[in-house]
Amino acid sequence: MKLPVSLQLAIATALWGGTFTAGRIAVQQLSPLAVACGRYLLATTVLLLIMLQRERWPRLDHRQQGLLFGLGVSGIALYNWLFFIGLSLIPASRAALIIALNPTAIALGAALWTGDRLRSWQWAGVGLSLIGAVLLLGSRQAGTLTLPGWGDLALIGCVLCWTVYSLLARQALRSLSPLTVTTGACCWGSLLLVGLWAWQGVLLPTDLSLTTTAAIAYLGLGGTALAFCLYANGIERLGAARAGLFINLVPVFGSAIGALLLQEPLSVLTLVGGLLVLAGVGLGTIQPSGLSLAAVDPSQPSPVAQRDR
Repeated sequence: MKLPVSLQLAIATALWGGTFTAGRIAVQQLSPLAVACGRYLLATTVLLLIMLQRERWPRLDHRQQGLLFGLGVSGIALYNWLFFIGLSLIPASRAALIIALNPTAIALGAALWTGDRLRSWQWAGVGLSLIGAVLLLGSRQAGTLTLPGWGDLALIGCVLCWTVYSLLARQALRSLSPLTVTTGACCWGSLLLVGLWAWQGVLLPTDLSLTTTAAIAYLGLGGTALAFCLYANGIERLGAARAGLFINLVPVFGSAIGALLLQEPLSVLTLVGGLLVLAGVGLGTIQPSGLSLAAVDPSQPSPVAQRDR
């Protein structure tokens, strides 16, 4: 029985939300770089097989090759290295709320880089998200404001990397299909990650646990490849703007799964900051038609939602 498209999109966002918990589990035994390599070697293999079945690999000009390389560097290699560094230092539920800043950062980046004009309510959404971020980043100790730690800063680095990725993806999607862009970015990112891992010379442990292995498999197969396919089908059926509404569920799923499976506590200050971020994102991504332009989050790399922007 074919699943309703709304359910497919909800499953995709739940799978992406689960990557925070899976990543948190995996980095307890493996280095952040090893986890990133495992995730994208699996995901890239699956995406290449899908690509061969559905499309022919296009002949790329120098500009397109440069864009795919830039996407691989920013959205796959750097993003995921920082993502798993962050998850090795802070709870998954907290990381999910920080990553919720992505759409706000993309809106600001588009305004500065491409000259996109933000309306008054979008600026209000940006301000609300930034206030929430200050509370969130300063809530490491329950009920008190402190300076952000290295894990928080690594996740902020993820947000900056994803902003660059999203703006480059908008250019790449003008001439290439979403599957080509995502697969090409994953190929470059995987090569860079494997190269860095080989340069470090760190071997995998011989006693790799079943839990860690399952977490890596989930990250690559469920949280990347399967989620992309479900989301891409939702884009095809509903359009990018309507499907983009579901993206705001990712930090909700991410925080909830981390709190439930890992028993991670969420302070009142963290919850208030996270809610302000989500409210700001919802306000800042509304268009006059009432549709959202929330971009896909790179713990789940798929630039599909930005094609109609």
